Amino acid sequence: MESRGTLTLVLLSVLTSAAIFNSVDAQKTTLLFAFGDSYADVGNRAKRGPNLGKGWVYPYGITWPQPSPAGRYSDGKTQTDWFADLLELPVYPPPYLYSAGQDTSSGVNFAVGGSGVAYGNGQVSLGAQVDNFELFLRTDPYSKAALANSLTLVSVVGNDYLYFTGKTSAELFVFIERVVSGIQANLQRLYDLGLRNVMVGNMFEIDCLPLFTATTGYTKCTGHYIPFVQVHNAFLLGAVQSINANNPGARFIILDQYSAFNRLIADAGKAGFTDGLKPCCAGTSNTTSCGDVDASGKWLYTVCKHRGDAIFWDEMHPTMWAWHYIVGLYANETRYVLLADAPTLKQWLQINDDVQEPVAAPMPLPDLSSAAGQVQAAFNYLLDKPQYSEALGLLQSFNLDALLSQYSSQVVTVFLPSNDAFTATDRAFIDRVFAQNKVNDVALYHVVKGYFDLNALVTGRPSFVTSMTGEQVPLFYPPEGMFVGFNRQAKVIDANLYTAPGQMVIHGIDHVLMPYGV
Repeated sequence: MESRGTLTLVLLSVLTSAAIFNSVDAQKTTLLFAFGDSYADVGNRAKRGPNLGKGWVYPYGITWPQPSPAGRYSDGKTQTDWFADLLELPVYPPPYLYSAGQDTSSGVNFAVGGSGVAYGNGQVSLGAQVDNFELFLRTDPYSKAALANSLTLVSVVGNDYLYFTGKTSAELFVFIERVVSGIQANLQRLYDLGLRNVMVGNMFEIDCLPLFTATTGYTKCTGHYIPFVQVHNAFLLGAVQSINANNPGARFIILDQYSAFNRLIADAGKAGFTDGLKPCCAGTSNTTSCGDVDASGKWLYTVCKHRGDAIFWDEMHPTMWAWHYIVGLYANETRYVLLADAPTLKQWLQINDDVQEPVAAPMPLPDLSSAAGQVQAAFNYLLDKPQYSEALGLLQSFNLDALLSQYSSQVVTVFLPSNDAFTATDRAFIDRVFAQNKVNDVALYHVVKGYFDLNALVTGRPSFVTSMTGEQVPLFYPPEGMFVGFNRQAKVIDANLYTAPGQMVIHGIDHVLMPYGV
């Protein structure tokens, strides 16, 4: 019976891959690279010794390729393997650590479980992984055209924050900037090394991991980390947009793990994941975890009977079939890939297959009669203003176009803080914003109803304008310039930074506005 069950799992894996991923035709994308953490690693940790990677320990790999672990942090395939299946690669790209003598004709995996940007957790950081890629390329394993047409996955989704030692929200805000800046710098390096088609995973709600939901009996996500995850994702969106705007031929996209995992958790029962948030493999005590054994080899963990019912394999990582569901959303459904010039990952890959040397697709002219068109035109223009990248990412993450569609006149003025404004803002205020979960409210306080360009402000000299939150935003006109906010919080440093006459105007300011009472 065990051999029959094993055969069934293997056949199911093959047949499901074909059913879900069979529409990527005329393959020209024949290389896959991966960088990042355990959500992309396929075996770059040591197989033995003090740096032993859990991916090499039984029961990891129990579903695939079983019976022996294969270095992956799951019961079987991870998203990297499913992406290889999507491309119909003849072999899976091997881990760089063990690539000597291996077939690298389909690419190489450089990701290392436990790594990050600022804190490597004793592992090979993202920057060091890119260093290894640069060294590997010195052997001239691939042509320039092959590199330009390859596909790359970058997964940096939380290890830095798990090892963050700061104590205040202000410190965390600064740290988020540091992490995202590090990701952006390494994305730029990958472009400089010849890669053009790069998928970057954003963060999902990490408080949905069994590591945190154990306190709720695995019944619900705790919600404690949503604000900082949203800020990270907003900054990351701006960083990737900047890469595309400033590098010819760059086709860098965001894999929206935040939305994909929310969909998976919300639809768990309908999708067959009846175990909910409970991990399949868990330690038998608070001091043990999946894969631990005592001196005699006795298991100090349990494994669920039906692994296909579980979203999470262990306290940190999805199961093989959860990854299959997530990659299926990217491949087949809209809204789960951001910044792509096609609605789904399959279609984006087909566009890639149609060109030998990828170039940036021309951006369609926005429909300025709609709220979404107004916002998109403004964002397109501001992509060339890197000093406003952080605020731009925040506004996009809060779906400003959707908000405007609910506002009848759809005419607004935006006071947009510069990147330096975030640095200059009082750290205690940032602490309160995070503690009170007011990030969205503060962002919308910067958007006011009505069209107030420089001429309207100077000639009309209104004493206040009304924000989208309904609050009054004071205005001041001393000889030294124009100021906005209570007690002249911010100076207008770039009046009419962007204008769509009669529809939208954006002014740059040097300080984040602080709503009264926050």
